[in-house]
Amino acid sequence: MAYSPEYLARRRAARVKRRRMIGATTLIILLGAVGAGVYFLDRPHHVVVVHIAAKVHGTPAKAAVPREYPAAPGAPSLKSVKAELAASEAKHHASTAASPSAGAGGPVLDSGAASSFQQFASSLPGRVELAVSPLGSGSSEVLGNDEAAHGWSTTKVPVLVSLLRARGAEGLTSQEMAWAHAAITESDNQSVLNLFGDLERLKGGLGGASEYMDSVLRASGDSETTVATAPPPAGAVTTFGQTQWSPSEAVKFFRALALGCLLRSSQTSYVLGLMQNIEPSESWGLGSAGFSSVAFKGGWGPESGGYLVRQSGIVNPGSSSGAAVAIVAFAPSFGAGTEMLTRTASWLSHHLASTSHASAGCRAE
Repeated sequence: MAYSPEYLARRRAARVKRRRMIGATTLIILLGAVGAGVYFLDRPHHVVVVHIAAKVHGTPAKAAVPREYPAAPGAPSLKSVKAELAASEAKHHASTAASPSAGAGGPVLDSGAASSFQQFASSLPGRVELAVSPLGSGSSEVLGNDEAAHGWSTTKVPVLVSLLRARGAEGLTSQEMAWAHAAITESDNQSVLNLFGDLERLKGGLGGASEYMDSVLRASGDSETTVATAPPPAGAVTTFGQTQWSPSEAVKFFRALALGCLLRSSQTSYVLGLMQNIEPSESWGLGSAGFSSVAFKGGWGPESGGYLVRQSGIVNPGSSSGAAVAIVAFAPSFGAGTEMLTRTASWLSHHLASTSHASAGCRAE
């Protein structure tokens, strides 16, 4: 069929109009969608985080435990080490709770000792100093002055202890044991010089041996005394015998010796055994006061126009009521000095507290 030109023109115009309307509608829809997106994106947003706690039958879930890395071959596991540490700590706390701390024990002397000693000392022909320390817990007591004075032959015990420590498990030779017996029980000077000579050979001479003795004193708790190294003056024989040693520091050494803090158990018993067998002619002082058991060593020498006589030892070694003792007498003569020590030791036997003290000792490895 043929159409007139006017009809065809109207149809073309109608198609164009429809296309334009469809395009316009599409554009409007598009612009609306974009605008809505911009609007929502521009609004503030709040994020809420919800924690969910897992429960099993009403019990909160436990935090995850870090995994243990496997131990090296032959090494204990981390679990076993932790268990051992926990057991050790529990044992320590139980021990601390059950035992009084050091210094918490009863007094080493009775309540009237201080005033009694002052009256007693005024009756002596010279000046006397006394230091006492319990073998168990408790504090030391010093009566009179605490003046450092020459150690004389009481230093023979530290010489022997130092040589034993230096030798360790090897111990002394038979010859050294013979020297030790003479040096302690008879106060033989040549014997102790022989022992000190062996210590010098082990420690590189006089300086090294003396410094090693210093270290032994430090191990006992004595932080002040320094072993003398100067040549001995006329009338003296040994360098170490000229060491200035106060009563309060001397009792630290003899207490540590008695408690096994310086030597192995067998070596401690050996030294104390020698000190318990002092020959009768030198058993004045602590050896004549009527103690049921006492280990001691004396020393003496001229001092400032008079005589210094001293003793250090352990009353009732091995007992919880035992005590380390140091007595120093500044006397007009040797005889007067030994008498002063005997009277002082007798006074001590009446004023030493008999109460037991909680253990506060140590044992050397």
